[in-house]
Amino acid sequence: MATDPKKSVSPTTIPTLAKTDVDRLLQTGLADFSLRELLGLLISSAGAAERNVYLQDTPADKSNGFYDRSLQVGSIPVDIRVPRTRNGDFRPTTLPAPYRRGYSEEVQMLLLGLLGSSRSINAAKDALQKMGLSRSEQDLERVAVGLIEELELRNTRPIHPDMLALFMDGKYIELRDGDKLRSACIYIVVGLGCDGRKQILACIARPGRENLEDWKLILRTVIERGLRRVMIVIHDDFSGLMPITASLFPNTDVQLCVVHMQRNAKTHLSKPDAVEFQQRWRAIKTCWDFDLANHQFEQLCDRFAKANPTWTAELRKKREHYLAFLKYPEYMRKCFSTTNVVEAINGQLEIMRRNSGGYFHSEDTLKFKLGLAIASLENGKWRSPNRLVYAVLPQLNAMFQSRFEGVL
Repeated sequence: MATDPKKSVSPTTIPTLAKTDVDRLLQTGLADFSLRELLGLLISSAGAAERNVYLQDTPADKSNGFYDRSLQVGSIPVDIRVPRTRNGDFRPTTLPAPYRRGYSEEVQMLLLGLLGSSRSINAAKDALQKMGLSRSEQDLERVAVGLIEELELRNTRPIHPDMLALFMDGKYIELRDGDKLRSACIYIVVGLGCDGRKQILACIARPGRENLEDWKLILRTVIERGLRRVMIVIHDDFSGLMPITASLFPNTDVQLCVVHMQRNAKTHLSKPDAVEFQQRWRAIKTCWDFDLANHQFEQLCDRFAKANPTWTAELRKKREHYLAFLKYPEYMRKCFSTTNVVEAINGQLEIMRRNSGGYFHSEDTLKFKLGLAIASLENGKWRSPNRLVYAVLPQLNAMFQSRFEGVL
């Protein structure tokens, strides 16, 4: 928005703030005024209009001019003229609450939205300057730094010793490093607490591809922070990860993500066989009897053994880890059979990655966008337990106590 320092809408140029004043300004061209000046005009004229309505309903009171005031629309300084009356009973509803100078919640939403859609913090600052809001840059920096600090605290603060479930997954991304792009993996661990709430236990970016050493480090760190007992751990079939989780969390079911298994079926089988595989698997997922599900899984492996003996042998060997979710209440089976809980974070990161041009422009940019994605989930849809989880929470806690009774 172009601005002209010689042409402004100051309090002294708004005598009565009637509708004709707004019309006159519209005719002269709004492009000549900054957003800050237009906000001041809008708030002032709205207050004057409110006073006109008030005086029509209260003929005993009279107008008594204006007084000048400055306030903050978020972090945007705005000069306005506040209309007043003789008896002092009138106060425009367009003003902030008494003794408050700003609309912090609104500007917070503006800055978070700007950070989420911008390539970097500097790009967001440039956008604020073009909008005539250069004084908001410090607030934007404060929000971004706060998100980064919260992410780092999240990866170090103590964890409750008991969790109903852990969901683990890694996401590949690219980071800008000077003039080159380097690959990195984000390791994410989400916990389902005994109160039914989801929380991010670890969200750490490490250079290079996903590897077992990084998973060992992250899981050991989670244990050092206090985690002791978990009823079920859900992750994909990353090579070597299952034995590690089984050894670190004894008496815990290890569930391999069935969505990854179904995708692999399309890779390892012909198209007609893959269609039949999906049909048989859907029948297994709906089994009420765990022994019957085991039997049907064996039949599934027998059916496709000739088509791909190596892959089906691996399926057969990991049968109990593909069917562990069937031990749990019906409402939890879909949740406990996949890593889709982690995908809620990955999905937001993917949108941010595309908005950033396909990669993250720095490590700090990645960190504050991770922090933003996590904050939006934990302050939004994860703030309260899912109603289906809440319905079976007593049953899940009873199962937990039964399994770990007497186990420290």
